Amino acid sequence: MGSARLKDSGVTLIEVLIVLVLIGVSAGVVTYALPSARAARTIEQEANLLSARINLAAERSLISGQHYRLDWTVAGYRFLQWQGQAWTVATAAPLNEEHQLAGGALLSQTGGDRRGNLRITPDLVPSAEGVAQLRLVAGGIQQLITFDGFAAQTGQGGS
Repeated sequence: MGSARLKDSGVTLIEVLIVLVLIGVSAGVVTYALPSARAARTIEQEANLLSARINLAAERSLISGQHYRLDWTVAGYRFLQWQGQAWTVATAAPLNEEHQLAGGALLSQTGGDRRGNLRITPDLVPSAEGVAQLRLVAGGIQQLITFDGFAAQTGQGGS
């Protein structure tokens, strides 16, 4: 009876390992096929942060009479303020820090522009172009930031 295997001896270690490898590979394929909840959370957080900072600039503009401007590119944004004859970096935190977008997020205008600026004035009225809409996109998920001259709001955009 040297190496003959009995019919009721069960499964071998190799068979168990093969099944575990197949389960692991299947789980990995399913994980990559599902939309990334992390990307959705990151894009929502970035949109909420930008909206909050625009609202902060609008509030500071109203209180101090200061004019602010949001300069943005596809990869990030910063706030400037009018200092008599020129735009300079905003002086108070958190508006004085340039912000780079996280998680591969891209910022654009709903019209497709990949850079621009947004004026924030103490009279809290929309610019001559009307209500501004910026779009944050990452991994097929997008959020819209709408600024009407008074307040910024976020909302989900279509894919």
